[in-house]
Amino acid sequence: MKRSAKWLSALLLLAVSLAPMAFASAQEEAETLLVWADNTRAAVIQEIAKPFTEEYGIGVTVQEIGLGDQRDQLLVAGPVGEGPDILIQPHDNLGRLVENGALAPIDLTGAEDKLLTSAVEAVTVNGVVYGLPYGTENVALVRNPDLIAETPATWQEVAELAAEMPEGTYAFLLKTNDTYHTFPIITAFGGYIFGQNEDGSWNPNDVGLDSPGAIEAAQWIEEMAANGYFLTQVGDDEAFQLYTEGKLGMFVTGPWWLQRLRDSGQPYVIEFFPGVEGVTEHGLPFSGVQAFCISAFSEKQLLAEIFLLDYLATDEAMQAIFDVNPLPSAWLPVREAIDDADVAGFAAAGAEAVPMPNIPEMSAVWAAANGALVQIVNGQTDGETAFTTATEQIRTTIEGLGKPPESVTFVGNFQALVGCAADWDPACEASMISDDDGDGIWTGEFTLPAGDYEAKVALNAAWAEAYPGENMIFSLAEETVVEVVYDHNAKTVTLPGIVLQ
Repeated sequence: MKRSAKWLSALLLLAVSLAPMAFASAQEEAETLLVWADNTRAAVIQEIAKPFTEEYGIGVTVQEIGLGDQRDQLLVAGPVGEGPDILIQPHDNLGRLVENGALAPIDLTGAEDKLLTSAVEAVTVNGVVYGLPYGTENVALVRNPDLIAETPATWQEVAELAAEMPEGTYAFLLKTNDTYHTFPIITAFGGYIFGQNEDGSWNPNDVGLDSPGAIEAAQWIEEMAANGYFLTQVGDDEAFQLYTEGKLGMFVTGPWWLQRLRDSGQPYVIEFFPGVEGVTEHGLPFSGVQAFCISAFSEKQLLAEIFLLDYLATDEAMQAIFDVNPLPSAWLPVREAIDDADVAGFAAAGAEAVPMPNIPEMSAVWAAANGALVQIVNGQTDGETAFTTATEQIRTTIEGLGKPPESVTFVGNFQALVGCAADWDPACEASMISDDDGDGIWTGEFTLPAGDYEAKVALNAAWAEAYPGENMIFSLAEETVVEVVYDHNAKTVTLPGIVLQ
């Protein structure tokens, strides 16, 4: 008998012997588990649930909700008893959810030896495990062997290759406004974003973007840009276009763009990042971990844990999940059996990846760090100044995270319609909302014409802290008064009466 099945059998036996009528009533109430899943995994989870339903007579309903929406909706729906029993989350959301008391701990005893250690560490907050990890993702270096015959061992060698490239071609291009894609260069030089405490937890008081290694990475980027080896504006589209034209030797991407890479018509190798002589052998990317979590608001936490540990934490189930979305698996028997060289390449590049810090303070990093990269590549300031200034901004933002915001702005592609000079302006007073009662609930109303909209809220007239993580998308068939409610205590945004897409 399965470990958790033994728990349930003992619990049911005790319930029946002590109170048959109460047990019958409880069994009726517990006849269905609600799982929130994105559309990629919904069908396979429903299939995996069939044996669970057959054994226990308990149905499993899978509701399709995007991962970003799950986080925000849990904080709204969970406290009023309308949320899921189980949901899927990227691990870097867990810190915020745990801080809001929204997740229940999960005991992985007996399953740890089949799980990637770094994946378990990623779903651990303050020494407590809050998820069953199933998939990992990270960027890797993509190399065109026709242009770059051998893997450069160091970033210094990358610079040397860049100097030798014919005009109009590039040895390596960086996504110029994205710290996530740049992180393998920062770690190669010995830099970091957040330090760690002795127990492995992240230390938000130790911001390392101005550490010696990070500064050296910034200076390497500065030199590459100054020598004309970089383009000043490069995103995914620009990188893939040049790669498809045979004009780009190396760039950084993740498994989410694998099909696009395969369709490029160019040869490619997916591999580790270069290191720095005397410092590191390889640069390490951030790793993202996707995991099944149990809502702390659920009244069926034991049943949810049984479903996760006895029906999802199996070789067959994890293989089925991998088959519908081939992210490198966090389940070692599946990960080690990958027969797709491309997926295996991403897995190898991320074998020692740094888990994305799952603390709320990570939200303070992106805007400042990304802005610093833009300034460096565009020659607006030197690398050391840019990273030092960004670090000061990050520390200042972190200091203010626990304090009530001075202002909250409803931002989006509608602001010019309500009196702002431009859209997506977090400092526009015309679209600011108010906390009239001083209870952390900020509200406002805006009359918008028919149309399609995207929106979120930004705190303190800047982008350092903004919610929700993904833009709210909605359409209006006619002129409508849109009410916005931002709950600073839960960090949630709602538009009462508006259906989000």
